[in-house]
Amino acid sequence: KNPGREISLPRVTAMESRSKLVQMQVSADVTFCNPAVLALRRLQRSSDLLSGAIGGPLVVGVLSPHRNGMTLAAKDTISSFAGVYRQVFSAGFSKGWRGGSVPALAAMPQFTAIGPVFLWTEQRFGSTSVAVLTASLAESLFTYGAQRRNAVIQYNATRVCASEHVALQSMYRLAGPGFVPHVSRNMFAMMGIRLFSPHSYEIVCRVPGTANLSEGSRRLTADLASSVVAATLSMPFNHAFSWAACTPELERMGYLERGQSMGKWLVGNYRDKGMGLLARDLTIRIHYVALLFTAYRVVERSLLELSRADDLF
Repeated sequence: KNPGREISLPRVTAMESRSKLVQMQVSADVTFCNPAVLALRRLQRSSDLLSGAIGGPLVVGVLSPHRNGMTLAAKDTISSFAGVYRQVFSAGFSKGWRGGSVPALAAMPQFTAIGPVFLWTEQRFGSTSVAVLTASLAESLFTYGAQRRNAVIQYNATRVCASEHVALQSMYRLAGPGFVPHVSRNMFAMMGIRLFSPHSYEIVCRVPGTANLSEGSRRLTADLASSVVAATLSMPFNHAFSWAACTPELERMGYLERGQSMGKWLVGNYRDKGMGLLARDLTIRIHYVALLFTAYRVVERSLLELSRADDLF
């Protein structure tokens, strides 16, 4: 046997192995450094931001007619449920989305508050209640001006006389008449998917026949039921905000006087008009909130599942 050949063969094999290893590392580095791949991976893992950036504007924009209906209902105690929506679409079907572009844009930071701000605060302080309050305040600071402007645009569109029109306020105004009800409304509305839904899910799972439903269908049902409850609780505060947004006289009042005026108006309306008006306003509010938060939660949950999946890119 030739001793030289016995030694050279392992050396050639080792060199080939090292060469293949280097090639694999270079290939991996090229793939890892590819900006497109990096961007896609970051997007996959940023479910909280994506749900706010995509899900928020989408659902808020689509549901603009429901939001406009709530605005008109706050100043109209006579029209029926159908009558309110006839006013929303009185100038044509597309006009039902009148003024909806500004709230849709504001929905990006709004649902960033509902998503990432809520989740970060909950993890930081270990309290869901504190997270709901913090996220609701942030949401109002982001959206008060835009939603007030949207309310005034829709209100003015239904006024025949120019003298009845309300002056438009800057959408960059962070607070004003109706701000406290606005924060309270957001807090109660958010409780549906953040506080009530886990308990609703347990109840849904106990209902006969739900075992045949998929996991996603049971969670969807729980979110919808929870949002209906949240909509009911938040309705008086949303009504007070909508009324305040279209009542310029409140600008000249102090904080206490504003609160007294809103309370007197709210109680007086339902005392004089009875359960019929209350049922109408609850139905309009439920139509908006239940669809808004249930749809958003579907988007949020889908993106969260995507971020937890194995790398796709």
